[in-house]
Amino acid sequence: MTVIVNSIGNLGWVANFQTNQSFHPFQIDEGEIDPKKAEIENSRKEYAEFLQSSNAIYQGAIPTQLVDKETNAINIVTGVYYNLGIINAKPLNVTPLASGGVNSNFSPKIWKIPGSSIVTPEQEAALKMRQSYSLPERQEANELVAVFMSLSRLAEGKKSVASMNDDAMFMQHFPKFAKGIGLDLSKPFTINGKSFTYSHGTLQTTATEELMEE
Repeated sequence: MTVIVNSIGNLGWVANFQTNQSFHPFQIDEGEIDPKKAEIENSRKEYAEFLQSSNAIYQGAIPTQLVDKETNAINIVTGVYYNLGIINAKPLNVTPLASGGVNSNFSPKIWKIPGSSIVTPEQEAALKMRQSYSLPERQEANELVAVFMSLSRLAEGKKSVASMNDDAMFMQHFPKFAKGIGLDLSKPFTINGKSFTYSHGTLQTTATEELMEE
């Protein structure tokens, strides 16, 4: 018995099948996503991030230098423990968090257990570390951390150069921040690959960066 395969007919059937399939794309109904599970997963990630950043503080981890002085470049990555300079001979170190904000050795985060009034040893350690710095020292640390967070948002595209120049606190403390981390403001510099200059108290994007944005 001879079997004859109709290749044209088969191709037509495949094409028709694929066409019909295109009208029924695979979708996940919103109802299939469990909000409670998503909330638990987010909480788990935040706690893991909190532990990692806290361990860097309490175990005296060596911080990463924020500036590559050879290239005059800043590279900000969440989860990395950075040094932001010195305050009264005391190093200011922070970890930018993916969940928002930073964890700083001058003001360590305190993890609060919902519904519990028990003070944990970790919470006591955080309070003692905060109290080891004077109020003026913590204030100066907050000012430098605010500059760091503004630069991070600028790198992410969440803040514009114009808004940075309109931010009185940023403009007041940026030169001091730059000096503390070893950033040379007399030359162009980059933040996460984006190029900037700072001249006569004004932050500007470079001509190259402006052309890329266009």
